[in-house]
Formats: sequence, C-alpha cells, structure tokens
Amino acid sequence: MAFPHTRSLAGIAGIVLVLGLAACGSSSSSGDGEGDDGPRDLVAGVIPVTDIGPVYMAEKNGVFEEHGFELTLQQAGSSTEIIQAMQSGQVQIGYGGTTGVFQAIEGGVDLVIIAAASATPDDPENGINDLLVTADSPLTSAKDLEGKKVAVNAPGGYTQLLSDIAVKADGGDPSKVQYVQMGVPDQPAALESGAIDAFVAGEPFGTLGREEKGFRTLANPFVSLSDHAVVAGAWYALREAVDADPELYGEIADTIDEANAYALENDDELRESIAEFTKIDPELAARIRLGSYGQLPLTAENLQALADWSLELGYIQNPVDLDAIIWER
Repeated sequence: MAFPHTRSLAGIAGIVLVLGLAACGSSSSSGDGEGDDGPRDLVAGVIPVTDIGPVYMAEKNGVFEEHGFELTLQQAGSSTEIIQAMQSGQVQIGYGGTTGVFQAIEGGVDLVIIAAASATPDDPENGINDLLVTADSPLTSAKDLEGKKVAVNAPGGYTQLLSDIAVKADGGDPSKVQYVQMGVPDQPAALESGAIDAFVAGEPFGTLGREEKGFRTLANPFVSLSDHAVVAGAWYALREAVDADPELYGEIADTIDEANAYALENDDELRESIAEFTKIDPELAARIRLGSYGQLPLTAENLQALADWSLELGYIQNPVDLDAIIWER
C-alpha cells in the first residue's frame, strides 16, 4: 500500500472529489435503497492510493447508486486526519491501514472495522512495499539499516512498521534506524541524491524506482510479516454511529464487499480506474504491483499477524481484541 505525504486537515478542506454517477447493470439484493428524498449522501475519508480503486470503480459503474448512495470521496493525507474529520461529522466511513486503526482505538477513539479494503499479495515475494536501495548501495540486508536513514511518509505508521519487521526479522534493532519523514513522491529522488539510504516503496514509486532508476530490493517485509496473506487496509467507522444505524452501515459494508469482488474479477478495469483516481500514467498503472481485493474475508485470523507485530514492536501497548473491533453485521 502507498501512503502519501501527510497534510493538515485544513489543507485538504478544498480537495474533495465528488464522483459522478453512471448507469450500470450490476446486481444488488437490496433494491435501490433510497429514502423518500432520494439517494443517501455517503462521505468517505480516503487516502489517494491504489486501495481506493475498487470503490472508485464501483462508484463509476453505478454500484453505490444502485444501493441508494451518492458517494463523495474526501481526500486526506493520513488516517489521523480522516479520524478527526469523522469525529467532527464530516465523513461517515474512513480508509486506512489496520495498524493505524489499532493505534486510534488504543488512544481512545471507539472505532469498528466494517469491511476489508485490501490484503497483502498472495505471493509474498511480489512485495508492494519493498525496502529499496540504489543499485550500488553497500547495504546487503535489512539489518544493515541500523544507523542509516530510511524515509517513511509518517513516523510510527504502517510503512515504518513494515520496515521494522524486516529489520527485526533479519536480527537487527529497529530502534537504531533513523527514520525520516518525507512525502512518498519525494523519496526516489532523495535516495538517488544520497539524502537517504533507503525508503519503504509505495506504488507506483516502487515500480518506477526499479524500472527507471535501477533501484534494487534490499528486503521485502511481507516475507517476514506472515506466511499467508493478511488484511492490511480496512474501512472503519465510529462504533456509536454504527450502533445507531446498523442497517445503514450494513448496506455500506455490503456495497464495499461487492466493489472488492468486482475488482477481483476485473483487473484490467481496476488498473484503469486506479490510473484515473491517482492520476498516474495508465501504462504505469498496468504494470504496478497491487495488493489483493475481495479474496480475504474480514476475520480476526486475517488481522492477527499485523496486530501481533504492532504489539511486539511497540506500536501499541496492549493486545488487540480483534473480535471486539470487527463489526458483526
């Protein structure tokens, strides 16, 4: 998963994408779902990354319209910004890495995960968050990052966790790594100039770095994260809001699941939608590495590895009660 440079909530107030609705023949078991006054407004706080592709594609294809929603995707720079917007009533659901959700809950925000957004690739060797170094870097393994500068978009977030996992699994001490906060688009140039020694690649910058700059993979954190795919990105909401209208949020979750299932079966269309949403070259979108969508159900087992690593590496201080934070429809 790629994470962009963090921006303040005030800075994103004007960056709101209201997506047009289009007719579609997609099926739905719930009818039009509209209230007496027409479609229900649904505002989702999102980070402009590839994981939003399935929902964006479903909106273009009329799936949300068919379920009775008029969807607005409100962009933010981090899960923290989205959660703040949610608490102030600006958004109803949010997207983010599961580690960020664990941290927010431990910090006192009563969130529930309502649907999976993405999972790590089935093949851990096909990493989408590799630690990249220059071709001539003297570093040979993740342990060598001790004392080195590694760029991440947000200290203490998901990408830093992945780097820490790779270093720890290689016998190193993650606390000795010098993490540098830097916007994802700026990281390849910083590596090339020598300002940093490595970065946790987010797509499309991982593919661009390997293909155009000759960067090489120092370590693939997913190899050590788990021996099977895990749910890494999630859609969440405030528990209070979900409990107040479980029918509404059940319909939202069902629509997201339908979007993910369609994405799983339509990779070419998904990549076209990702190119449009993230504004990258369609030819590049056709080559980038993607997580998996619609393959893993939202279960405690599929969240456990990230919860365990988050605890072991100090990102959270207490074990996560996964059964409690996964909303039962």
